[in-house]
Amino acid sequence: MDGGPDGRWIAADESGWDGEALFQPTEPYMTIGSVAIDDGDADTVLALLRRDAGIEQAAELKFGHFARGRNQRRLEVLAGALRPGGMLAGRVRIFMIDKRFFVTAKIIDLLLEEHAHENGVDLHADDQARRYAQKLIEEGPRALGAPMFDEVIRMFVRFAGIRNRGQALVEVAELFQVLDAAERRSHRRAITDILGMLLRCRAQADELQKTMLEPDFLLAMEPLIPTMPAVLNEWSRQVGPASLLMDAHKVLTDDRIDILWKAMTAGHPDFRFLWTGLRPRGLARGDSLNHPSIQLADLVAGAGRAVAHFHEGLTTSTAEVGAALAASVAPLITPHSLIAHDEPIRFSRPKESRGHPPTGS
Repeated sequence: MDGGPDGRWIAADESGWDGEALFQPTEPYMTIGSVAIDDGDADTVLALLRRDAGIEQAAELKFGHFARGRNQRRLEVLAGALRPGGMLAGRVRIFMIDKRFFVTAKIIDLLLEEHAHENGVDLHADDQARRYAQKLIEEGPRALGAPMFDEVIRMFVRFAGIRNRGQALVEVAELFQVLDAAERRSHRRAITDILGMLLRCRAQADELQKTMLEPDFLLAMEPLIPTMPAVLNEWSRQVGPASLLMDAHKVLTDDRIDILWKAMTAGHPDFRFLWTGLRPRGLARGDSLNHPSIQLADLVAGAGRAVAHFHEGLTTSTAEVGAALAASVAPLITPHSLIAHDEPIRFSRPKESRGHPPTGS
């Protein structure tokens, strides 16, 4: 790949993916690292990183080479490349996905937003849909108690997730029994009101269950499906129409990429509130061995995930690495990430305790 006629290639890779097995306390975040760079320039940057970090033998440069053993020299080299004035300054972005927030956002989008849209109300016009999702994740555990809140989330993940041999894992009636029980238990007005609105979305749930088996239905609970277009959308705001080169991920099959392309360019309703109005130039898949730009995206995604572990307060070696990278990485997290607040700089420090166990634990 040579960068295309206008040089606007964005390479992207993920870290922390576990498919539709969402809401895991041991892996609560997923990151998409993206770098605005072509393979020629990426190869030069990788050579400099190898030299400065003393990494010569590996066929590919991976984030693990910097994280393994918490080598301070290597971590400083990577942090320096990401800082203002570094080799990758201005070329890097991180799309952070809080999987817990992703699920609450899907509850709003697939049920309540559809109900509102059919009744002539635009929940996205004033960011109301996002605020509902934020309210659910912030106050839901307190309003319902952590076990009941977790049950709502788990039930919806199973309801809207991959089908088991063409059959629904959770019927509409089962989902609404849980929503009804949660609404009756809630002791916070905001959460009671949101659950009450969701209970009026039975028709939307019935329709969702019917359409999920259609061949052009985008996997509802797969984070990579909406976030890859969102990554390209964010870059398009800055550099104009661009092409996205993604790591050859098993979720991003040729058929799904074709569906994504049609969705992004033909106004699929799932993306009606996403796109900037700039037509993307293309979507492509590649492997990191042949595309140095994807190797850089892997480094960025891994750094973002390590910082997320540090922010979450996880007691892992990855979190220890994240502590060393947090000051350089947090400013690279896009404000439009799927996180339950609008301040990515919070990831530069440990998350404040809210006085109750982490959701999902």
